[in-house]
Amino acid sequence: MFILLGASDDPCLAAVSRALAGRSHETRTISDPFMDPACTAWRFDSNRSDTALTIGGETVAIDGVLAARRVARPVRPSEEWSQEDLFYNQAEAEAALLGWLWGLPCPVVDRPPAWSWYGMRRPILVWGALLRRHGLPPLDSVITGDAGEISRFLARQGGAAIEHVTGHGARQLVPETDAAKVAEHAPLAPARLTELHHGAWRACLAGPHLVWDDGTPDTAKDVSARLCAFAAAAGLGFAEFIVTSDQRPRVLDIEHRPRFELFGPVAREAIAEGVADTLTQSGEPSGHAKPLSWVLS
Repeated sequence: MFILLGASDDPCLAAVSRALAGRSHETRTISDPFMDPACTAWRFDSNRSDTALTIGGETVAIDGVLAARRVARPVRPSEEWSQEDLFYNQAEAEAALLGWLWGLPCPVVDRPPAWSWYGMRRPILVWGALLRRHGLPPLDSVITGDAGEISRFLARQGGAAIEHVTGHGARQLVPETDAAKVAEHAPLAPARLTELHHGAWRACLAGPHLVWDDGTPDTAKDVSARLCAFAAAAGLGFAEFIVTSDQRPRVLDIEHRPRFELFGPVAREAIAEGVADTLTQSGEPSGHAKPLSWVLS
């Protein structure tokens, strides 16, 4: 059985479940392998890791796991626990889940290193050197709380795109005249400023396939090989890329957890099939992604 971690009404999980069902595979969607109705026994030491999963009292053989859509449990106030103890408990539960995923011998989609596991989106600056090495320079950007740096960045081109460093909320355009307003709150909440651009393409790496969004022109295929090579070097198997659509394509953003709902219906189906290929180990080996050119037609 293939285990899909997340909400039962998640459209991505539903699409992957259909893709696996079309290959005569059974799936089960659960929020967490350590929470009711699931129960996990996990034994491990420095040499080996063994796990047994039961759902509703029935032992389940795990053929593969999709963890990319799982949602961290919110920390709610409790009369029995202090807030500090609650946060510690959640961090321990997240660490246990990550360790469990790494200990599974079956295919796992989204088995990342710990540094990318704890909910924080990584700004494009983190990937800058590796992107340039693969001929994919990122858009110029800066993360700062300094008023002078903000003014200089906005003055360079008369404005910028701005977002909070946490990655929550939409990216907004701000003109140079708003420099003082942006700088007012920046010391308490540093902002990420990105240079302006004209239009962008969206693609999703889904295991062995790179899927471009519906309506993307054929010119996008010029960067497909570079994106796949970068993903292999970065160890990414399921990720979303946003690339500028100008004459010199540059990477605008990388999402560790692809926003499935933002893609068109043809692309969503292809993404689900790519994930199914990864879980069933069909198609090209992980790290050797290939573009799905038929999605562009």
